[in-house]
Amino acid sequence: MPQEHYYKEKTTIPLKLGLVSALIRQTEFEFYTSTPVFSWREVDRGTIVLAENMEISGTATNLLDVGCGYGVLGIVAAHFNPNLKVTMTDVSDRAVMLTKKNVKKYNLQQRCTVLKGDVYEPVALEKFDVIVCNPPYSAGKSIVNRIIQQAPWHLNAGGSLQIVGRHSKGGKMYKEEMSKYFHTIEEAGKTGGFRVYIGKEPTKVVENMPAPAAAEA
Repeated sequence: MPQEHYYKEKTTIPLKLGLVSALIRQTEFEFYTSTPVFSWREVDRGTIVLAENMEISGTATNLLDVGCGYGVLGIVAAHFNPNLKVTMTDVSDRAVMLTKKNVKKYNLQQRCTVLKGDVYEPVALEKFDVIVCNPPYSAGKSIVNRIIQQAPWHLNAGGSLQIVGRHSKGGKMYKEEMSKYFHTIEEAGKTGGFRVYIGKEPTKVVENMPAPAAAEA
């Protein structure tokens, strides 16, 4: 079977639908998946840790899942928060297709929107109460940093960026980068080497910087 990175926009690998299951918050979920999307054989541990530890207040009205893969985080958030509107983005055609299929499987079409595009490009000037992401570590530091750096422009007042990583493999870097853009970095879900990093209160540095080019369009 040919090898491709899961974050490629297009794939030549034939679609071969499969189902993976995961127990999240004492609820069994099933998701359609296929090569070459990330974690197509099983829901990866990092995603499960973030799904179980997402901090979503009762007053939150919308959430953005950046780089959604086949939609685990956004679907779990919508399932447990019936008043929440969820937007999910991914650069991969196949990931977007699978996410839409999984949204339909859980009958969440009225509250979940799936958009194709790179990082925040599909949401332009939109703002959210929560942004969640399992960063594509293997895609390179520049992409991960962009997810962190541009998050404040897409957060409502009081909003938060929540990302997951192995503390010894990328996680420390995430936290250090987040500390440049958020006054407060909390940690949650410490298990199996994974941690959820929650960034709150954007810094004055962010407030004084111009909006990213994607948001100016």
